[in-house]
Amino acid sequence: MQLQTCDVAIIGSGFGGSLTALILKRLGLKPLLIERAIHPRFALGESSTPLADLVLKQLAQTYDLPELLPLCSYGSWKRTYPHLNVGLKRGFSYFHHEPQLPFQSTPD
Repeated sequence: MQLQTCDVAIIGSGFGGSLTALILKRLGLKPLLIERAIHPRFALGESSTPLADLVLKQLAQTYDLPELLPLCSYGSWKRTYPHLNVGLKRGFSYFHHEPQLPFQSTPD
């Protein structure tokens, strides 16, 4: 077994961990991604919102990661990576739910 060194260990190779590794590598560091699962896999929360798209675009521009720019909007994503099975997120909502009570879609 060959010993390898890294500057930063990142636990989890999902979207956030992988993006962090890309940025650290661009900054000249040696990141190590540690993952117990395999990819591709379904993961809740691995979706984007308009605000998250803007943040991703800013990160791509700030850290010179042009390969991420097509992922900043649905149309460019589908044109650049047509083989990926993605869908357009139409929105989401937040609901307050009290423990031990039945769910209600309105507060009254």
